[in-house]
Amino acid sequence: MLLYGGELQVDEKFAPSYYEGRNRPLHVLRNINLEQLKLRILRALKFDPRNFSVNLVCRVPVGNEFVASHVEDDDVCEVLLCQAETEFLIMYVDVEEKNVSEDNIDPSNSKRYATSTQVERVDVITSPSRLEATEEALHL
Repeated sequence: MLLYGGELQVDEKFAPSYYEGRNRPLHVLRNINLEQLKLRILRALKFDPRNFSVNLVCRVPVGNEFVASHVEDDDVCEVLLCQAETEFLIMYVDVEEKNVSEDNIDPSNSKRYATSTQVERVDVITSPSRLEATEEALHL
């Protein structure tokens, strides 16, 4: 079950609470990696993977309680998907818009590489053309 669009709060014992938002069931194959899972979730929630990314936190049973566990790599993903075969898995999804500039330059570095060009004013002196010089000489 995906919970998204709300606010996840985790207390000092790592117990998760989720407020507001929506939920959506999702079936995924056990043999997918984290990147494939993220793509599957983005598509299921109707977000374009080229423009959005997700952070995932899973509710994991520990004894009689639940703790929040960040899904950060393929190993964690594999453990959670194995657990999903026998238990109902709740995944908290935080969708973020990717911040990519058109030219892929980090704005904080753009000043470092700024260039300045100074243009010096050049006065162009025009001399009379050959025709004007000839006409002037004939009128003398």
